[in-house]
Amino acid sequence: MKAMFSFLMVLVLVGLSSSPLLAQKKGKRAKGPSLFSAQAKKAVPGIDAVVSLSDEQKAKYAEAQKAMVASEAYAAATKTIKNKDASKEDRKAAQTAIKTAKAGLADKLNGIIGADNATLVKKVNAVVASAQKDLRSEYKDKLKEARKDKEATAALRKEITAKAASSISEKVNALLSDAQKEAIKKASTKGKGKGKKKREKKGKKKEEADNS
Repeated sequence: MKAMFSFLMVLVLVGLSSSPLLAQKKGKRAKGPSLFSAQAKKAVPGIDAVVSLSDEQKAKYAEAQKAMVASEAYAAATKTIKNKDASKEDRKAAQTAIKTAKAGLADKLNGIIGADNATLVKKVNAVVASAQKDLRSEYKDKLKEARKDKEATAALRKEITAKAASSISEKVNALLSDAQKEAIKKASTKGKGKGKKKREKKGKKKEEADNS
């Protein structure tokens, strides 16, 4: 039972720190690779706007990410973390391997997007790691107590996700300039007006059809 709890805790925390590349695959409208973690993008919609990449930079970064994910060490580590029968020691080693791989990618990032941009990206993603560490400490006992109660566990996970988003959003905004915040605001609202008009038009057609 203790092993199962450890496995669930790892899955919850790994879910909060999905790699940028994997997150991009899930997003149908993603344009090029994201420099930020999935949780950072969820907590701060439009965060990608603070770093503008050329097509060449996007291609180089995408190639570096694909190489990392396709590497034997990274693939084996992610497989181990998802294996509920893996030992605590093996999962810990897998987490270290993933951390090492991401650190290598971060080093390559300097040469691709420049030191200033790379530093900002590193700080933003570090905020995510910090929030996860705090949440791990705060919820470890609570999750352990609720491990036999599916509803209670689900409620805690929902609470963790909400707290993570709030904490990350606050810490990320503290790192940004007013100009960067404005860029994020514009990026996060872009296209919403068109979507609203499309939904209104669709609703109007449905109403006309119902009344005919």
